[in-house]
Amino acid sequence: MSTVAEDGVALVACRFVREHNALLCSADFGPLFMDMYLHLGQNSVVLGDGADEKLKLLLAALVLHAASRPQADTCAWTLHLESAGMNLFAVVENPTGHVTGQVFSENIRPVGGNVLHAELAGPGGVRRRSSVDFKGDDILAAAADFYVRSEQRPARYFALGGDQFALLTAQPDCDTAWLESVDGSEVAARTADLACVPLETRHYRFCCGCSPARVAGVLAPTLRDDLDGIFDGDDHITVTCPRCGTRHELARGLFDHPHG
Repeated sequence: MSTVAEDGVALVACRFVREHNALLCSADFGPLFMDMYLHLGQNSVVLGDGADEKLKLLLAALVLHAASRPQADTCAWTLHLESAGMNLFAVVENPTGHVTGQVFSENIRPVGGNVLHAELAGPGGVRRRSSVDFKGDDILAAAADFYVRSEQRPARYFALGGDQFALLTAQPDCDTAWLESVDGSEVAARTADLACVPLETRHYRFCCGCSPARVAGVLAPTLRDDLDGIFDGDDHITVTCPRCGTRHELARGLFDHPHG
């Protein structure tokens, strides 16, 4: 594969397949996955029953999706797996290249089936939400189904071996017959073709960017009216970041003068 990742960065190469009018995004996610495991270890989180592999697939799928979108977009997906009693969450910020996510496995409310909830935040405060139901536990297939039913265009994900993944999405006047029939070996060959120069290469790393000050700034509007009751005589409270699961100790003073 032509992308070369270093220092925890996944480099997503975006190529236009001109003869078929399709966009091909691909990357080696090994360094990003390594930082994901380091983050879990630092927070004493052990994911069992293959939950770590599911989270990795969701991160790869969402990063490739985000790489195909404008630079100003932030994309978040929550994947509810009914039979596993599990929610997977991931968010990708294109402006910063930050990627994070976590697994929720406690107090998961049954909803009758698997659901992918997507939220897109664009410039000017524009937000778009959508949800699609899906069957089975194939995360890449669920992500592709999201394209057909929510994005209203076909797309296919490919696991190319190891930590390498690719996304092929239809563009205007796409040769959909080719897109639906192409196999992984041809996609892998195209990602490795040095003569096919990427339109752009985007950098992504596993990083939430949360801090005690930033978490306090988010919580302050809802907590400030009852700080005495919340702190109950203590100088600190412990709060978990809802995006990455990092536990932060928040001093009372952060709520008196919250800042980002």
